[in-house]
Amino acid sequence: MTSDQSETGSSKIKRLGRSRYHHWYPRTQDPFSPLFESGFMSEIYFIRHAQASFENDNYDQLSALGVRQSQILGEYFRRLGLKFDSVYAGTMKRQVDTAREVLSRMPEDHTGLKLRRESAFDEYDFTAILKTQIPLMIDEEPALGEILARRAADRPAFQKLFERAVTRWISGRYDTGGIETWPDYGARIRGGIQQLMKAGGPQKRAAVFTSGGCVAVAVQMALDISDVKTIELSWQVRNTSVSVFKYGSRGLGLFSFNSTAHLEAQDSADLLTYR
Repeated sequence: MTSDQSETGSSKIKRLGRSRYHHWYPRTQDPFSPLFESGFMSEIYFIRHAQASFENDNYDQLSALGVRQSQILGEYFRRLGLKFDSVYAGTMKRQVDTAREVLSRMPEDHTGLKLRRESAFDEYDFTAILKTQIPLMIDEEPALGEILARRAADRPAFQKLFERAVTRWISGRYDTGGIETWPDYGARIRGGIQQLMKAGGPQKRAAVFTSGGCVAVAVQMALDISDVKTIELSWQVRNTSVSVFKYGSRGLGLFSFNSTAHLEAQDSADLLTYR
């Protein structure tokens, strides 16, 4: 067994976070097998939606910066000569609008390509999670109420509160009913990916415009990492970042993760966002 094959899920996540271009494959698969020969592989490009409107009443719409990020990605794909055989998006407006902006800047043969909206690629309902988990957390630890009250002025502290709430949700120990559970969320996404793989056929390239949680679940599907590492990984996924997976008869493999090369080439740090 090589040193790469013996790494734990935790160390794999750390390496994924450090490198935009590092390639990872399931530990049971040989990267030099026919599965990973590009001529015999199909590809899925998972693209996180562009910046949404985090501090507005309606988060589920692109900001002006988000529109620009999407257009830059589409122009980048066009320069690369990249073509998709099929395009999917979740049903959320920020996901669909990102897809439309990207496709509008790609070659003309993409303008007539049907955008397939699939709820399998929707993000979890973070608003419902916060509404159910945070009151329980404040009951247990009243000081957290101050962080909630100062969330606009102290975003890093609120981010930690958000992460704690979501971590409670994925544990399953604090389910309150009425919202999608973490196991159901993961099963929904994996089912969507499996259907896409089944419908794709050999040597095809699909794009999926989705959210950070879905990208992370796809990584979990490929690498068999833990639930906690999966949700932690989702918080690293940048707006309009591109993660590429290859698949064939032996399964799904991660080829590259969280690339924002299209934005970094613009030499503007303001383009690199997480919301």
